[in-house]
Amino acid sequence: MSSSRRTNRPSGFTLVELLVVIAIIGVLVGLLLPAVQGAREAARRVQCMNNMKQMGLAALNFESAYKKLPEGPMDGDPEAVDYSGSPNPAGYNYRETPPAYGGTTCCRAATRRGFNQFYKILPFMELPQVYDLGRDDPPFWPNQPNNGGEDDVAKVAISHYYCPSRRPPKLYNNNLRGRLDYAGCAGFFQGETIENTDDIPEPPLGLGPRGDERSNVNQGDTPGRKGAIVWPGFGTKRTLGDITDGLSNSIMFAEKSIAKKRYGTDGGDNERWNNSGWDEDCIRWHFPPISDRQAPEFRPGTTSSTAWRRYFGAAHAEGLNAVRCDGSVNFYAYTVDAELWKNLCVIDDGEQIQESE
Repeated sequence: MSSSRRTNRPSGFTLVELLVVIAIIGVLVGLLLPAVQGAREAARRVQCMNNMKQMGLAALNFESAYKKLPEGPMDGDPEAVDYSGSPNPAGYNYRETPPAYGGTTCCRAATRRGFNQFYKILPFMELPQVYDLGRDDPPFWPNQPNNGGEDDVAKVAISHYYCPSRRPPKLYNNNLRGRLDYAGCAGFFQGETIENTDDIPEPPLGLGPRGDERSNVNQGDTPGRKGAIVWPGFGTKRTLGDITDGLSNSIMFAEKSIAKKRYGTDGGDNERWNNSGWDEDCIRWHFPPISDRQAPEFRPGTTSSTAWRRYFGAAHAEGLNAVRCDGSVNFYAYTVDAELWKNLCVIDDGEQIQESE
């Protein structure tokens, strides 16, 4: 009687086959992950553009209602007096002893009328309930907590004012203050790109003598260097008729540069989103834009001094979004020609922007 011998072969992968499969999966993930990340960033960039579109539309609706663009912020009391007690339409308060900053009052407005442009457009962004948190309290000096409802407004994180490529809507300072990822364009800055440095570009991008952000020459209303957003002292306002270079050739708002490791603490990102005075938190100027990764963490040459940088920029890898005075939103590469960018930031320099540019 014959018998047959049967050999059982184990089923499944061998070690070599398993390693090959893992290697193939790794290659596929390596190929697909950048595509997925790119798709997510593209979606975030579109959301950022939508944010800017809403801001631009709100500003133009504000203009339709008041026949002027929303003014920028100011420091001090809009109805302040000078040191002798006479009316001072600049909005400074000289009664402090000693007068701070050479007679000006830095970094906050005394009433909500001095809050910034992003506060002023809230009713036109369907956020009147946040706008109404501001109050018409009497001016405060010295400081009075929450005067004008500034803190009630500040602790509301407005989602439209955050770029999703940089951060979600969030609060800082023990959950008491929101921030801004966008800034108004005040035109040409006469001075350095970062406060208290010697980094002044050669003409035509840089001009002297130097002035800080609160100098008259840098308040958005110097002829030939004006910006769409202006310091409101002296009753200054910006009408569409002032934009002689053309609405489609002039930037109103754009994303602002913040060093990647300094979100929430940088000199241009450390105050109430609604009431920081005429400050880099909500105002920027004509200097060529740079990315968050390019932005220095500290002032050049130091390892501890906060940098109040004055240029636009973004967390996006390739460029930034900006809304022009006609409400259109454009994306600009960080490699944009510096003089072209200056011309876009200044509303009355007579330089026409060619479509081919």
